[in-house]
Amino acid sequence: MNNGFLHLAFNASFLVQMVMIILIGLSIWSWTIIYEKRKQLKDTLSSTIKFEGKFWANFDSHKYYMQMKDKRTKTPMEEIFYKGWHKYVEINFNDKLITPESIPQTSLRSMQVAISIETESLENGLQNLATIASVSPYIGLLGTVWGIMNSFQSLSQTTQTTIAIVAPGISEALIATALGLIAAIPAVIAYNKFNHDISIIVSKYENFAEELTEILQRKHIPEKAEENITSKLI
Repeated sequence: MNNGFLHLAFNASFLVQMVMIILIGLSIWSWTIIYEKRKQLKDTLSSTIKFEGKFWANFDSHKYYMQMKDKRTKTPMEEIFYKGWHKYVEINFNDKLITPESIPQTSLRSMQVAISIETESLENGLQNLATIASVSPYIGLLGTVWGIMNSFQSLSQTTQTTIAIVAPGISEALIATALGLIAAIPAVIAYNKFNHDISIIVSKYENFAEELTEILQRKHIPEKAEENITSKLI
């Protein structure tokens, strides 16, 4: 069967051969993206779960922040935490114009920016998968149409119609169709799977940012209550 495929490929018309080469190239590109993106998402989810377990089991935010300061390469979740807590420290100790109530929200905005950056990194390459999934069937269809046209052309040049006359053109058409589907189907499946995985990871990012913001808000409640009591006594 492999010899038959190679025979048909080498004896196909120039346009169909170009279609085959393009589709094989798109398929290789697609699988390269799938492999790299799968590894990235697997590593990211693993590091995120590990961070959550370590962070909440031994909760000391400022100590953890000091450890992150000296760490060159941070995981996405570590980067989000670092950005939020760094903004909290920076404003709390340096900016006296901002009210205590607004500090947690300012930290949250910093974390949201970090989440957006990390989300862009996770989504990088998905647009290429979507493009491959969209255009591959149409490129295959071009080869299909051309192969059928060759079959009709072969029929027009003979007075006796046999399967041997139309078979090469039909074979070209079917091969082009098959290659288009082979390139498109894995890309579609991977695109949907990766989008689902990314939504889970981003949800973890957002939940962590909200929880950390609540912690920062609670840190300022005693301070605010003490200020109110002092003002009433005065």
